[in-house]
Amino acid sequence: MKRYLMFISYLGGQFRSVQREVNRTCPHLDPNSVQGVLEIFLQKFSPINEPRVVLCSRTDQGVHALKSAVHVDLEAPNGKDYDPKLMIYMLNRCFDKHKIELRVQSCKIVPETFHARHSAKLRSYLYRLAVRRSDAPLLEGRGNKYLARIPYAEWKRCHFIQKTEFDVEKLRSAASLFPGVRDFRTFMGRSGGNPFNVCTVRDMHSLNIAPGQPLLATCYSPCNDDYCFWDITCSAKSFLYRQVRRIVGALVAVAQGSLPIEDIQFMLDNPNGNNWNPKAVPVPACGLYLMNVEYDPADMLFPVASISADDNLISVNSVLNPVIA
Repeated sequence: MKRYLMFISYLGGQFRSVQREVNRTCPHLDPNSVQGVLEIFLQKFSPINEPRVVLCSRTDQGVHALKSAVHVDLEAPNGKDYDPKLMIYMLNRCFDKHKIELRVQSCKIVPETFHARHSAKLRSYLYRLAVRRSDAPLLEGRGNKYLARIPYAEWKRCHFIQKTEFDVEKLRSAASLFPGVRDFRTFMGRSGGNPFNVCTVRDMHSLNIAPGQPLLATCYSPCNDDYCFWDITCSAKSFLYRQVRRIVGALVAVAQGSLPIEDIQFMLDNPNGNNWNPKAVPVPACGLYLMNVEYDPADMLFPVASISADDNLISVNSVLNPVIA
């Protein structure tokens, strides 16, 4: 049996979540999750064992992935290794045939000691914002939900903010409070588990604000000019449940003037779920992307077995040799 590491990309709107949901009638089949879809189509390789995909991270419904990672153990009936290139081709062909918005970008054989989740050294996320310009033309009609045109290519790929009051300098000032070792309990969303059993201290390596770009050039989508695009990127070894979306929601509230930056400092200094300021609203999942997962290359290498010249015994030396995928 060999362990296969796959880097994948997907659009989250089609899936209920990335993690498989256990169903009593069909406990191992879930076509509505990224994990479940991978397990279903890996069965087409007819392995002796039942495929169990291990995720590098768990994301909510609607969150996208530019580069995520999974691993799976497979044993072929003939005892040989599956060709990683053939696996990429066949899986992506199946996804295309069934109109599944998921693609395998690369695949390689890794040691059994490698783990897609526990071996990860760094995870990076991107959140895309589009803020309406003050001079953007208004649309006639009741209500103010859509005060400006929305580029359709960005639909469910970006979070649109229609209020023009948006101070980027305040946004950057608030963002500077987060990097470092912090207790982010206030910024953890409520899940089904017991939040008091979770270690909420995380080391956030970076949180950056930079001008963004629309997915299509303005000549093809003129209403792009109605918005200023902003990219919020952050990286850490791991994140808490909905931590990124809640942090970005708090930053947006500061930029719009509805939340003082002192309240952000208070929530960081007093980590407690009850100290979450209701003026900060978690941003929607559609603007969030798992941008990258990084591993130590040494964790993906096999030790080389060599014969000792002294005693003619097979031993494992410290030389590492990369696997050719």
